[in-house]
Amino acid sequence: MLMDRLAVDPKDHPVILTEPSLHNKEHRLKITAFLFEKYQVPALYISKSSVLSAFSCSRSTALVLESGANSTYAVPVHDGYALQTSMLKFDIGGNYLTDVVAKTLAAKNIKIIPRYAFRKKMADGQPVIVENPSPLTTPSFEDFATREIIRDIKESLLSLTVEAAMEVTDAKPTHYDLPDGTRVDLEADAKKIPELMFTAVPDVGGFVGIQKMASESIARADLDIRKDLYNNIVVSGGNTLVAGFVERVQKLVPEVTLPNVRVKVVAHMPTERRFSAWIGGSILSSLGSFQQMWMSKQEFEEHGAIMIERKCA
Repeated sequence: MLMDRLAVDPKDHPVILTEPSLHNKEHRLKITAFLFEKYQVPALYISKSSVLSAFSCSRSTALVLESGANSTYAVPVHDGYALQTSMLKFDIGGNYLTDVVAKTLAAKNIKIIPRYAFRKKMADGQPVIVENPSPLTTPSFEDFATREIIRDIKESLLSLTVEAAMEVTDAKPTHYDLPDGTRVDLEADAKKIPELMFTAVPDVGGFVGIQKMASESIARADLDIRKDLYNNIVVSGGNTLVAGFVERVQKLVPEVTLPNVRVKVVAHMPTERRFSAWIGGSILSSLGSFQQMWMSKQEFEEHGAIMIERKCA
């Protein structure tokens, strides 16, 4: 992929990788050996995605709230290091909300037909949809195509208000036109579904809302840095792109903390937020002081893959 898609020779370029915030030593050693042995990279650095997200917002100390496709993390970062003992992770994210949208559509008896699986014909002067599944597709591809439409519905219609969705009983209808012309109307569900990120979810054990994740994670950190963490809450990840997400975090976190605690939430614009870790990695690798942090190929040959644990804490 490096040579075919990026048109670069990995032997000529140091590589910086991101990894999940929850440390996995075995995976880190495998990817280190793979890159040095197969691709012959001259140098390597591996950093936690939460740390890079903090760097992307010009913070070396921050609480990073990451919510992606499958998981949501609350990660205290202090002086560029993710505090593993204070970190929280729950298996709820964008895919969970996509599943809820799919169930909502099913309850409304709305059938999703991928664009390739139907054709239009005229009957009595009116266009009529006729299902025409392709014999060349597999059930797994059909599931994928259907889920992509549902994901687009989620990203197009879901939004949050500063107040809880239960207070927005007269939410205006929101519409989405399916490939076959059917109009989807989620109505108040467009406001209620993303509320799951801020409430207790029975089938996600222990999860009681991302705002309480933030408060509990900070409470696990040293007392001396808690003020700085509250004052630098960084929001990142594709699942946080729901309209109003950042504003809701800013409103709810102070409600679950001690009185008189100043809370400040920072985040990139939506177009950049899903790439926060990439932006942070770009900033980090361009620093002059970073050049001594690389793990070189010579160090790999002398000490083995375990050296990455010392170079990249």
